[in-house]
Amino acid sequence: MVIIDLRMPFLDGITTIRALKKMNPDVLIIAMSGSDTSEDKAKARECGVQDFLIKPFTANDLFSVLHRVLAI
Repeated sequence: MVIIDLRMPFLDGITTIRALKKMNPDVLIIAMSGSDTSEDKAKARECGVQDFLIKPFTANDLFSVLHRVLAI
């Protein structure tokens, strides 16, 4: 499982997700972003992201998403 920010200083999250999926198509990925745009969510879903967190998020938000993703 990978939890990845879509907006990083030196890496593009979407490009990184595509590379991870190419290495292991079964990898579970949770994306996070401080931007709550439908465009970010759509791009992440198209790349095979299982769930999406909007920053800032609480520990309970994270645990809920982890539970959902691990139940897949």
